[in-house]
Amino acid sequence: MADRPRIIVLANRNKPEVVEAMVSFRPWLAERVDIVAEPDTRELFRETARDLPEADLAIIMGGDGTLLYQARVLVDVDIPMLGINFGKVGFLAEFNLEDVKRHWDAIVCQACRMSRRMLLDVFVYPAGSPEWGDGDGQMPEPIFRAVAMNDAVVIAGPPFRMIEIELAIEPKLTRSSATTFSGDGIIVASPSGSTAYNLAAGGPIVSPGLDAFCVAPICPQSLAFRPIVFNASCEIWLTMNRANEGTELVLDGQESCKLEPGQQILIKKHTNVVRLVHNPDLNYWRLLAKKMHWAARPSRD
Repeated sequence: MADRPRIIVLANRNKPEVVEAMVSFRPWLAERVDIVAEPDTRELFRETARDLPEADLAIIMGGDGTLLYQARVLVDVDIPMLGINFGKVGFLAEFNLEDVKRHWDAIVCQACRMSRRMLLDVFVYPAGSPEWGDGDGQMPEPIFRAVAMNDAVVIAGPPFRMIEIELAIEPKLTRSSATTFSGDGIIVASPSGSTAYNLAAGGPIVSPGLDAFCVAPICPQSLAFRPIVFNASCEIWLTMNRANEGTELVLDGQESCKLEPGQQILIKKHTNVVRLVHNPDLNYWRLLAKKMHWAARPSRD
C-alpha cells in the first residue's frame, strides 16, 4: 500500500452499534488513510460498485452477513476485504475495532495473512432449455444469474411437500445424471460455506484453501444419500422435476429466485475470487474451535 492507503468503508448502518462505533472509529481512520469512498451499503449494488474509485482495501463493518453481501456486490472489483464483526459469530469478519487498531501497521503493510475464497456462479434456465446445456441449440438467456460466496440452496418451500431434483455432476463428460432424489432440497456449498448451512445439514467441513464443491441433501427420502465433495472444475446441474409453489433457490441466505418444474440450475466456479484479510491472532482451525466448538470436550454441567 502507499504511504496514505486508499480505503473504502462499507458500514452496515442498519446496525445501531455500527453507527455508534463510526463516531470514534472514522476520525481515527481518517488520520491514517485516505477514505476514498463510503457509500450507503443499502444503495450499493454490483452494477454501481464498478464505479467505485480505486482503493487498496475495503473495510466491511457489520458481521458475517454484511461481508457475504458485500462480497457479492464487489465481485467485479479486485480489492481485499477486511471484516469488522458486530454480529454474533464473526467467522468471516474476524476483527473487532481493537484488533484493527492493534494490528494496523501489519494491515497497511500487507503483512497479515490473506486468503483467496472461491465464489459460486449460479444460473437458472427456463423449462424446455437443452438438457445440461447440451445439443446443437444454444442455451437461452438465463432467467436469473447471481454470485454466492457461501452456498446455493434449493428449498422446498410451502406447501412443504417433498420436491424432486435430478442432480448431474459434469454431465457433458459423463453423459448422464448422477442421481434423482426426493426431499426438502439440496445445498451446494463452497469451502467457505461448508461451515454454514452445509454443516448444519450434516455436510463436511472443507478447508477454505481448496477448490471444491460440497453437496448435501436436505432431508432426502433415502438413508443412502450422503454428502459429497468434489473438484470445483466440475459443473453442477440441478433439474427441477417437481416443485412446490414456494420452492426457491436461495444464495447465501440473502438473495432468492422462485423455481418452477422443468427449470435447470447451473452452478460452477466463478472466475473471480474474494480476498480476505485475516486477523493475525487467529487461524482457521482456532476459529473452528472457538466459534464452532469443533472437537470441544463434553461439558460436565
